[in-house]
Amino acid sequence: MLCKFGRKWLLALILLSISLPPVIGQHWYDATHLFKKEVEWLADNVEKETRAEYQFRTNGFLAYADRKPPEVGDTEVFTTCNIRKNVPEQIKAVLKKIGKHCYVYLETGHSVESNAIKKIADHFDKKIYPEVRSMFGSEWSPGIDGDKRITLLLLDIKDAYNPSQGRKGFVAGYFYAGDEYNRSKNPNSNEREMLYLDISPGVAGSEKFLSVIAHEFQHMVHWNNDPKEYDWVDESLSQLAPFLCGYGHPPQIYAFLRNPDNNMCAWSKENMLANYGQVYLWAYYIATHISSTEERRRAFVRKMVEQKSQGLSGLNAAIKKQRIKNNVANLFKSFCVANYLNDSSFARGAYGYDKHLARLSLKPELKVSSVPARGKATVKCWSAKAIRIDDQSIRGKEVRLSFAGQKIQSGKYHNRFDVAFVTWSSGRNDQPQVEWLTVRLFKAAKDIKIPAKHDKMMIIVVNRGPDTMKIEQAYAKGAGPAAFSFTLSLAAAPIADVASPQVATRSGRSNGARRSIDRSNMHSMVEEIAAANLFENNSDILSQIDTTARSASEIEFDLEFQRISKLEDQLVDEIKAGIEANEFELLNEFIDIYNTGSEEKRNRLNALRSRILDILRFEEMQGNSTVTSFKTNLEE
Repeated sequence: MLCKFGRKWLLALILLSISLPPVIGQHWYDATHLFKKEVEWLADNVEKETRAEYQFRTNGFLAYADRKPPEVGDTEVFTTCNIRKNVPEQIKAVLKKIGKHCYVYLETGHSVESNAIKKIADHFDKKIYPEVRSMFGSEWSPGIDGDKRITLLLLDIKDAYNPSQGRKGFVAGYFYAGDEYNRSKNPNSNEREMLYLDISPGVAGSEKFLSVIAHEFQHMVHWNNDPKEYDWVDESLSQLAPFLCGYGHPPQIYAFLRNPDNNMCAWSKENMLANYGQVYLWAYYIATHISSTEERRRAFVRKMVEQKSQGLSGLNAAIKKQRIKNNVANLFKSFCVANYLNDSSFARGAYGYDKHLARLSLKPELKVSSVPARGKATVKCWSAKAIRIDDQSIRGKEVRLSFAGQKIQSGKYHNRFDVAFVTWSSGRNDQPQVEWLTVRLFKAAKDIKIPAKHDKMMIIVVNRGPDTMKIEQAYAKGAGPAAFSFTLSLAAAPIADVASPQVATRSGRSNGARRSIDRSNMHSMVEEIAAANLFENNSDILSQIDTTARSASEIEFDLEFQRISKLEDQLVDEIKAGIEANEFELLNEFIDIYNTGSEEKRNRLNALRSRILDILRFEEMQGNSTVTSFKTNLEE
């Protein structure tokens, strides 16, 4: 299976897996994407046919061996992937349970309590199998082996897990589509529909374990409908599957909250957990906003899975086939506003989530304390960045917002910007206002009247890449962050006529203000961030409980998340100010702490590192060659 593509490629993926930030102590990941290249090659070069069809085609007749139906206690030999050594490996497993829709096998030499085995079979039969099929479509059934049941193989997946060396990431499961091909074409095939599920350190029968089954089963369904789907789309729907089966929201949402400027379609290794959090929210948003009824929503998602075109073009095709009056561009810009505003009380709910995510909201990355103001920043492709406006003196007045963005061209394709000025009242007792600017030739300007009751204001800048299939993936992966600038002034007093306007910064502090963090402060603040585990409890944002009913522990966790986020803001602001003044003492201190830290410390500092890298890349793009060596050092 995997070994045919060489050790260098696999080693990069293993190193990626062990550098993921920690989520609820031990953090798991899905290894299905490790087989992506092999699966695409099989889809392009090997015919998909059942075992019986293959026998008839090659022998001219059907050969039925005398084989009794599977019984509990039977022992089978399975070919698995030893990910750590990059070799196929055969193991023996005993059939422990036969369910209505599944066989549960357990690797010999391991023990799992019988009630856990029963729970796995019951949940698969009664929840996971019917719910995933109802939402996403069907797996290949009865499939290559002519048996409608799915094999669930419980085993110790050999990976890089080694907590004594700080490597707490482990492969919780995978779907290997190579099993869907005849052994004559793929010698490592088990010739059956099956999922591989880890039991060391994975805990068989736990909620997390069951959510992994739902995640992997969606991969199986998606492969049957579109074997070459882009990773980010396939993973987005596999992220959605556990929630639909009743196992809650994925904790990776927190990684996205801490690092919201993330390229949704690139699926880069830099912010892998943020990738999972972002694509989950996208899939959740699509599933809950695309249509008015549950039946139509499910029909739409099935259409999206069935599309042979990949990525966003597949989504557009599904929209067209369902005769829905919408498109990717509108959905994505509304999705971006919903992530910051999250108010579903107006605009037919386009700018908010339902009760399951009612408290979720991203924090604006930039702040302006007074108007007139001007600012500049960058925003990644298929991402958004928000600027908070804190000047209460402009309430009830008309302001002028002007914008200019960078065009990033690739052949005949380029990016596009959407810009919104959003206002609302802190008490949520008045309908919010979302004013979209008309962006032409990468520039826009608009006079906007701010309601007197609205004391909250922000600008949201959305950067979209092309959504045509032949360019979407390559463009998203290759396009760097796009620069943009904006000015905000009273409509009657253009900013060009006002002396010394304020420049927006990460923390709201004007450029030129005295910095207050030295190397000693820097070290202690970084250590405090590295010591915090913000993922131990995800009940605050991801709960259906009303805010007034939260427990003391939930509120404490909420405050801890805010406190660490504030520390990160301070550090980013100070490092940015130092770079602009050609002072690199604090930047050097952070790089030294990061590069000499343990795997666990580096994992917990990854969101902060990503934000600092964004600053360095922007400065390099502006012609500041001094930062190149720092950027390279922090990227390694």
